[in-house]
Amino acid sequence: MASLVKISDDADQLYTTMLAAAHASGEGMRKVFFQSDIQSLANESSKDVKELMPLVQELTNHSLLRISKLDRALCWSTRPRDAAKAITLLNSEEKMVYSHVEDAHQKGIWLKDLKKRTNINPGTVQKTMTKLENQRLIKSIKNVRAPAQKTYMLFHLVPSDDVTGGSFFDAGDLDESLIEELSNLIIFHVRMQSWSDTKPRKVRRETSPAPAEDDPAASPNSSRKRKRPATADIEDAPRKHSRYGDEDPIVEIVTQLAYPAYSRSYPTAENIHTFITTTDAIRASKAAQLTVAEIQQVIDTLVWDDRLERIGDGYRTVRGISFKPPGYGGDEEDGIDGPGNGLTQAPCGKCPVFDLCSEGGPINAGSCTYWAKWIEGGGN
Repeated sequence: MASLVKISDDADQLYTTMLAAAHASGEGMRKVFFQSDIQSLANESSKDVKELMPLVQELTNHSLLRISKLDRALCWSTRPRDAAKAITLLNSEEKMVYSHVEDAHQKGIWLKDLKKRTNINPGTVQKTMTKLENQRLIKSIKNVRAPAQKTYMLFHLVPSDDVTGGSFFDAGDLDESLIEELSNLIIFHVRMQSWSDTKPRKVRRETSPAPAEDDPAASPNSSRKRKRPATADIEDAPRKHSRYGDEDPIVEIVTQLAYPAYSRSYPTAENIHTFITTTDAIRASKAAQLTVAEIQQVIDTLVWDDRLERIGDGYRTVRGISFKPPGYGGDEEDGIDGPGNGLTQAPCGKCPVFDLCSEGGPINAGSCTYWAKWIEGGGN
């Protein structure tokens, strides 16, 4: 058999050179070589077609090279030595099954499609797949598009992102925690790069007493107030709870000032990718897999959710102009809870650029259009 015959030194040297070129190309075993490519890799004594083609045929007979056609031209691709040795020991049906799996490359092939294309008894196909798996020639993978279908591909290949779902999938399942973590990191990084300065201001929350649950006088079913006995101690009276409990009624609101209109310092997708892949917040193994295209997908989602906006070639946060401290439970728009008062009902009270408003500045009371609309509407 071919596997028992030692290949010639010239053929072995040619195979080693082609294998090194395949790995250097970045395509690995998917790299195809046309006749001209092989001639350029061969040594001086084998560059002539008459000398070269017998060496190529020798490697093909030993399953070290796989022959195929691309654009109506013959081409060859390399196989691992261990796989080539095992292939030469397969029977004709097993070789047919293997060749169909090999043709699927990084996309893999479904078991049901394999049975249909080979036209071999389904039981024989199943036994062949088990044998090829045991010999580490093929492997079963999980396809995110059809998780219920068994998908097979060559053992030494890495499945494409179309099959695995890319970095956002873990063992075939959508990694929602990773996506949320990436979104938060992107928002944090972009916000830090979106605004030139910060201007803090303190706002007092309007507190209103909330009736205690154990206060019988606060019950809506009570028809009249109950008098406290004269002998009762005032310390025994039920405690009235504030809406905010023991929280500090003073909260600090941070207003971030925008860069000038001509600024070009907003982070791009490439800048954000560099930040994400160099931070310690993401597992090193997962960060190494993330691509600029995948980061762009998260950015696009944040843009659609109105959390980021595109500025030229970069991005900035939409909410950065009125950023609230983490954990602050106030109204997202104006930072004030409850029904509000006269100030919060007027345009100034809810203006997101209130702290940027000044006489003679680009934002000023004299040119404010919201006041006229508010007054025309009767203060509504």
